Amino acid sequence: METAAGAGVSCVAGPVRLSPFAATRLSAARVGDPASARLLARPHRAVADRIQRWRRLGNLTQDAEPALYLHEYTSQGLTVRSVVGLLALDHSTEDPSSAAVLPHEDVDPLQALELAGRMQVMGVNPAPILLVHRGSLPYAALIATLTSGPPALEYVDRAGQAHRFWDLHDPLAIDALRTALAPARLIVADGHHRLAAYQQLQRELPGTGWDRGLAMIVDQTDTPLFLGAIHRVVRGLPLKVALRAVRQSGVGELRPVPVTHQLQALDATTLVLTDGTAAWALALHPSDDEVPVEALHRRVLPMAPPHTVEYHHSVEATLKRLRPPGRGDEPRVGVLVPALSYDALDAVLTAGRRLPEKATSFQPKPSIGTIMRTL
Repeated sequence: METAAGAGVSCVAGPVRLSPFAATRLSAARVGDPASARLLARPHRAVADRIQRWRRLGNLTQDAEPALYLHEYTSQGLTVRSVVGLLALDHSTEDPSSAAVLPHEDVDPLQALELAGRMQVMGVNPAPILLVHRGSLPYAALIATLTSGPPALEYVDRAGQAHRFWDLHDPLAIDALRTALAPARLIVADGHHRLAAYQQLQRELPGTGWDRGLAMIVDQTDTPLFLGAIHRVVRGLPLKVALRAVRQSGVGELRPVPVTHQLQALDATTLVLTDGTAAWALALHPSDDEVPVEALHRRVLPMAPPHTVEYHHSVEATLKRLRPPGRGDEPRVGVLVPALSYDALDAVLTAGRRLPEKATSFQPKPSIGTIMRTL
């Protein structure tokens, strides 16, 4: 295995090349079960044997023939349609203008390296990386045609997600879909570390099954995912010290806001710092191209003393982690981050930049075990 220095994430060069594969799937009774998700993850050295045992018990099926898959799932009232196949990884680029797949977040090289090692031992992609793009009207019409007939598989999983699958075996249908996807510009919505692990394994084992990785592609124009924010709790940092770091950075203007109205202060260029008792809105200077999460991690937090950052998907979870000042506990600052628009995210990538880790949250994602790939 290479060193961590070689375990970053790169753009995948165009055109998009998607291949059929024979899917592995958990039985409907096990999809969405947290226990099943845990058993597909740890201990990772036992996963390959566990998969074989589940096959024998009928808890897991393996398709006989390769296919591209159209997967429609509905979660909490939102329906998403996707194409699932194997994405070719053997050509990388650092030029966004020639990229077919663009990561938008930084990765931890050590985490990516560790994940690549686990994947190699397991011999499985337990979940596809999630890619989004703006599809054309002809592309949406093609997907509608391919899903107009009855699905090959339909069920509701243990988590309440409804799933429908259309398995494409017809060479003409596969060619039409691959041709329509070839010029797409795909943004990594979820799975940056998995993509980095895919690429690590491809570099180490070229000419093997690791030349491709399991991917799921969603048309953000047709059935868009919800694009939300991921908030921060900065541990070991008092609010007054955080405010001093903001002023030293010169990144924007601070103004106090009532804690009861701190959410209303959020907008596309403004984030909020709070300790649960007091709150301050930080409005970025209009001349700056940075989005708020970039400014926080690249310009404000480096000015602060040593600290630890936690990540939370909801405001409620963020605020629950705060501690009232003066209790003698570790000081903590909550940073409420505005959600990015798809246009703003696309502009960051067009400019050749990457956002910090956990900058966005695309939802909903399908349950683990819905569709997998074994090597």
